[in-house]
Amino acid sequence: MSRSRTPWNERESAEGNARRQLPRMMSKYFAEVREALGDKHSPTRLHRVRLASKKVRYTLELFRQCYDAGFDARLKALKDVQTSLGDVNDAVATWRLLSKLMPHSPRRHALREYLKKRAADKAEEFRAHWTEEFDAPGQERWWTEFLGGRDGSKDGAQGSAHD
Repeated sequence: MSRSRTPWNERESAEGNARRQLPRMMSKYFAEVREALGDKHSPTRLHRVRLASKKVRYTLELFRQCYDAGFDARLKALKDVQTSLGDVNDAVATWRLLSKLMPHSPRRHALREYLKKRAADKAEEFRAHWTEEFDAPGQERWWTEFLGGRDGSKDGAQGSAHD
C-alpha cells in the first residue's frame, strides 16, 4: 500500500477537512485492496492490506464526532475486514513461531500443512467477504457519499446516499 500525506486546510473546520479528504482516502483504499486481490493474494500482500485497513479505520475514528450514528455501522464493517485479515495473519504468524519453537518436532510438517491450509482458507474467506459484502456494487459510493457529507455529516448533510 502506498503512503501519502493528506493535506489539512487550517482555515477549514475538522468537518470540512473530513468531508473533503476522507472520501478520497476511502476511494484510494478500495482501489488498493482491489489491486491487491487482483494479484495472487499472498499472506504478505494481505498483511499489507490489513495494515492499510487499520490505518483507514484509525483515521476515520479520529473524525467520529463529525458524523452521525451511521458512522458506527461503517466502522464495524471496516473492523470486520480487519478481523478477517487478522485471521490470515494469525495462521502465518503461528507457523513462524512454531517453526522456531519446534525445529525438530516430528509434528512440524503436519502443523505447517494445517496452518498453511488455514491461512489459505481464511484468505479465501476474506476475498469472498470483500467482494460479496464490503465491496459489493454501490458500497464504495455508500462510503464516499457518507464521508463527503451527503448522508451522515452532522454539518452540511444534503440528503441520503440512497437518493
